Amino acid sequence: SKFGQKALEKKGFTSTLILEGTDTEIFKPMDKMTMRNKLKIPFKQFGLTENAYMFGMGAANKENPPRKGFEEAIGAFARFVKNHPDSCMFFHCQQKSPGGFPIVPYAQHLGIEKHLFFIDDYTAIFNSDSHRIAEEMNMFDALLHPSQTEGFGLTVIEAMACGKPVIVNNSTSMPEMIIPGVTGEICDVAYERFTTDESLVQIADVRSLHEKMELVYKMSTEKHDETVKACRDHVVNNYNIDVIYKEKWNPLFEELQNDFIKPIESTPKS
Repeated sequence: SKFGQKALEKKGFTSTLILEGTDTEIFKPMDKMTMRNKLKIPFKQFGLTENAYMFGMGAANKENPPRKGFEEAIGAFARFVKNHPDSCMFFHCQQKSPGGFPIVPYAQHLGIEKHLFFIDDYTAIFNSDSHRIAEEMNMFDALLHPSQTEGFGLTVIEAMACGKPVIVNNSTSMPEMIIPGVTGEICDVAYERFTTDESLVQIADVRSLHEKMELVYKMSTEKHDETVKACRDHVVNNYNIDVIYKEKWNPLFEELQNDFIKPIESTPKS
């Protein structure tokens, strides 16, 4: 990320910037209702329609306070659902631990547990590949990614490649990936916290996050086709891994090869 390169510069290192990318042939727009039916989300069981507006989160849940912003996202959604009762959140937690954030108890505390959906732990942790995650993202209407810190934030571009707008936190690398008002929104930071990693993290402001959720809801419903195209084009033009490899990685490898692997000089005959 550009943020990562600037962090290196502050410490006196020079670097070659090659952005992370994604496979745009795997992560691409698919029919939302087909994916919801395929993954068998029990909307009616919880009093929701099959077309309920869905925010998604895909992140590791391994610490508390949660670095990925689960607490702030759920808190903001509790505000959102008051205005939009036919809405829900879907969680794909790739990693769970006893020290992770208690998502369900917190949702119960807020009275919104019937609006939350999950996949089973085994599938989430051990049996999900990129194709499965792409299908999940195509169930969403938008992705929530209010992380407190990110080196890059791969799910942000994966979701946009699927045509889904993303809400990110105004922290580290994430703002550079979003076009506000076009491919998503950037929420404000509430405060900073110094961690045992000996670094600052930025915690998303719940009120701002809710405001951005309302904006993205309006964007993705009133300008659906335009938003899908804008998100998709943004990733194809800037984060297509095949193009990045061809234009950035391969020339770099050839340059390194020429620098470090010298031709073997022939020994002159006596």
